[in-house]
Amino acid sequence: MKVIYTDKPGNEPGVCYRLLSEFFGVISAATDVFVQGDNPNIIDAYKRAGIKVTGADADGLRTDGPTVAEYVAAGYKASNYPPEGYASRSTEDEIAEALQAEQNAPETDPLKMKVPELKEWLTRNGIAFESNALKEDLQALVPKE
Repeated sequence: MKVIYTDKPGNEPGVCYRLLSEFFGVISAATDVFVQGDNPNIIDAYKRAGIKVTGADADGLRTDGPTVAEYVAAGYKASNYPPEGYASRSTEDEIAEALQAEQNAPETDPLKMKVPELKEWLTRNGIAFESNALKEDLQALVPKE
């Protein structure tokens, strides 16, 4: 079971929330523990029990989140990194590189493409259209998925 010690308990299913001020000892069923802020007594107790402990930085942001590369690989946009409530685990250069790659990536949604790219997409997919068709007319030719 995941246990989170914080001043702001939540209601995430399968997670046991405890207030930082209410530490009375290790919860033996814990398999993963998150401790907000500098609370060495809680951290040390769980580490002595051999239970994985992660913490938060001074701003209360979790430090166990993904790197920007892991975040993007999971299908999220680099422009939304770091996830809400998490501190960045990537350098500014890594984030800048991921943002540049995101900006340079070709659009894959035909409904968001510019007219020349949309015409190429329609041609590649064997969909006929008038050469002088307006963008709205070209978008109407895109099959609904």
